[in-house]
Amino acid sequence: MKIRLGAVGPADSIEKIKQEAASFDDVHLLTFPYEKTEETKTIIEKNRDKVDYWLFSGQAPYYFARSLGLVSEKEAGYPPLYGSSLLGKLLKAQYKHGNILPSVSLDTISDEEVESFRKMFSLENLEIYNFPYEGYLPAEDIVAFHEELFCEGKVNAAFTGIRAVYLELKKRGIPCYRITPTELAIQLTIKYLRERIHSALYRKSQIAIVGVERVLALGHADEDYYSFRTKHMELDLKRLILQYAEKVHGSFVQMGDGLFFIYTTLGELELTSYQPLFDLMSQAELQTGLALRTVAGYGRTAMDAEEHVRMALREAMGHKQRVIVTVDEDQAVNEIRENHDVLSVNQRSWGGDWVRKFKEAHISPSIVSRLQSISSYYDQTIVTAKDISIWLNSSDRNARRILNALEELGLAEVNGEEQPGQRGRPRKIYTLTFPE
Repeated sequence: MKIRLGAVGPADSIEKIKQEAASFDDVHLLTFPYEKTEETKTIIEKNRDKVDYWLFSGQAPYYFARSLGLVSEKEAGYPPLYGSSLLGKLLKAQYKHGNILPSVSLDTISDEEVESFRKMFSLENLEIYNFPYEGYLPAEDIVAFHEELFCEGKVNAAFTGIRAVYLELKKRGIPCYRITPTELAIQLTIKYLRERIHSALYRKSQIAIVGVERVLALGHADEDYYSFRTKHMELDLKRLILQYAEKVHGSFVQMGDGLFFIYTTLGELELTSYQPLFDLMSQAELQTGLALRTVAGYGRTAMDAEEHVRMALREAMGHKQRVIVTVDEDQAVNEIRENHDVLSVNQRSWGGDWVRKFKEAHISPSIVSRLQSISSYYDQTIVTAKDISIWLNSSDRNARRILNALEELGLAEVNGEEQPGQRGRPRKIYTLTFPE
């Protein structure tokens, strides 16, 4: 499985990342160099669908993207600056100046890291005016810090982790050195992101059991629970639950009177954003008059998941409003409210030429966009008509028609065949080739 890692930062930092990423066989690096940090916004918005995770060159672009809500902590990272990064530049500065620098200004690195660095290398006599900060700061604020200290004669040189600050200080004639992450820091960050990605994929494949329990309304006598009228309503309810099980590609088992389990995966539940489960509750109430209690339990094994779904059912008993209670593999209890979104389908604008091509091929742009999003979500580009029919909840015949249309449009290509069983025609295997 190739991980699509998007590297964002100045051109020289991107080159360093490129060199370190080359040693990882399962990483496909996409590079997005910029001149100014503020360009990060446009880069992410235009290339979001090409990238699984983002690797920023440093703190500035990372927190700039976070501050605008462009990325979450779970889908991005950056290599931090350590004292070892400062040491190399400090030695270079001493050599260039021809003497020991008694006082310098510094930004980006934390006070704790600076103190640790000074003790480690016995540099207690070196005075460092540090400007650590959290999040994102405009380059002008950091430039002003260094310039003021230099003009007052308090420092002999400035050390910065921000390229824009470095270039501006050089322009103003202030001796300045740029600190960049070490090769080891970049490698460790890439390793960490890889582990996070593999963990996320593992999580999607976890067993999930949806529990649906019929709730007897207040005022109903106990005999109503077993009446023929209730049994007829339960038959209608089974039809609705079966339709829901089909949507999440699960198997449906009746565990007892009024209790049903649907076995599926966590990835399928998140893919449908849990909304169909809320729809099931509404439809059951409208069409059968039966109230439902719905929960979900996840686990590493089927036994764990079943234990957790029963735990969730007990937790849900105290809720009067419509919520879905979930219990995960760590037995953490969560409540999901209606309109909880997990996956957003990319409704990309294909442009006039593509719209015309789709019309000629008799295929909807929204279907192509949905396939692209699901393919990206599961990181799966090798598919058969069976996969497409499952993704779109359609027939195999319709899936074959869609794949044929995608092949004609150059968005899929045949790369082999598989035999589904002892009988039957071989099934074509396709590679989806959506444009990045």
